Amino acid sequence: MKKLRILFGMVALAAVMFTACKDDSGAYVEQLYTNTQLETAIKACLRTSADSAVNHLCVPDGYSSYNDSAYRIDYAGLESSLFDTLRNHDAGDLCDSLVMYTNRLAENCGGQLLPILKSAIDSLEIIDHQKLKSGDGAITHYFELFEYNTIKAAMQSPVSIRMNLFRVNETWTEMLLLYYLFSDIPLNFDIQNYIVDKMLEGIFEEMEIEEENIRTDPEHRTETTEPLAE
Repeated sequence: MKKLRILFGMVALAAVMFTACKDDSGAYVEQLYTNTQLETAIKACLRTSADSAVNHLCVPDGYSSYNDSAYRIDYAGLESSLFDTLRNHDAGDLCDSLVMYTNRLAENCGGQLLPILKSAIDSLEIIDHQKLKSGDGAITHYFELFEYNTIKAAMQSPVSIRMNLFRVNETWTEMLLLYYLFSDIPLNFDIQNYIVDKMLEGIFEEMEIEEENIRTDPEHRTETTEPLAE
């Protein structure tokens, strides 16, 4: 008899829960479907944008020359201190070499950067699907906001290795030794973090451009990105 009462109680509870969750309008089911469709489109857009950005920049003369050198990595913040000091003492060639080596380093990172970007895309949690459909680079900005630190941390090792391979560390050390012969003003500059940040700045700018292309130009779309154009 006790077992029978428990069974009736479970049936009654299930009936109450079913009634509370029931949605005759179908709106809840439609919302789930729409969000799933949009999430697929959003992540497909990011993958396509990442491919485009890396293919434009992480190639020979990519950062240094692509789009009229718009993404060229320079050291503008050091012009009035380190660079001017060296140029005033006939060592401007070291400044030019540092810029060239830095861009070659960045252009060589595509093989490491693209898998890191795509891993971050796969792990991205999308909260407001409809908001990301709005345009104005919303998808790229959202991705950058939530995944930038992860991507930057993952790129530290590849960049560190290439700073030696492409003579960035060697040139930087020589520049600092000369600088402190002529100046007693200390420089507080993390060159490795600067390079990673500038690399990613260019990548995200290019991703935003490709996102806009996907939204506005049918030739840039795939079946999975179509919901962004509705």
